[in-house]
Amino acid sequence: MSWDTVELAAVAEINPRMPRCLNDDLGVSFLPMAAISEDGQIDYQEEKTVEQVRKGYTYFQRGDVLIAKITPCFENGKATKTDVLNEEHGFGSTEFHVIRVNPSELLPEYAFHLVWNPYFRKEGTTNMTGSAGQKRVPANFLRRLKIPLPPLEEQRRIAGILDAADALRRRRREALALLDTLPGAIFAEMFGDPAINE
Repeated sequence: MSWDTVELAAVAEINPRMPRCLNDDLGVSFLPMAAISEDGQIDYQEEKTVEQVRKGYTYFQRGDVLIAKITPCFENGKATKTDVLNEEHGFGSTEFHVIRVNPSELLPEYAFHLVWNPYFRKEGTTNMTGSAGQKRVPANFLRRLKIPLPPLEEQRRIAGILDAADALRRRRREALALLDTLPGAIFAEMFGDPAINE
């Protein structure tokens, strides 16, 4: 099965501008870099007003895809879908690139998996610019990125499979972390706390 290959900029906007009509008192979701996990999840959201974040932060909307552009966050996989934002509008670290898809051609779930995988990160790392410790993936790299573009139904199917695989991987990691605590818990159950039980 062969699919068309297109540049990402043909089916998505990279780093779209903030609309001028946002009122200063409008509530928005705020995502610092620390809020995005390396598992592609939003760990927490802060509530701010447009006035607090209008200047000096990156604007995005619910449904956009965020990807860290600075080292080492980019290489570590800090990227996420914003479909779970509490508010329609969001702001975050200036070290995010924003991908806003054209939904008639590209699904955000599929776009997320295109940019949240080791192969893309390896390619992005080789295209970084700047000095050591301050290297960044340039927006033009994203714009020119060639992506396979299957029909929307196939994109949905692929994203669903990858989401399910990722959920299994997370559950496995959580189970292994719990197993690591088991010997200590069994010891404490049998003999008590060695710090207070002689």
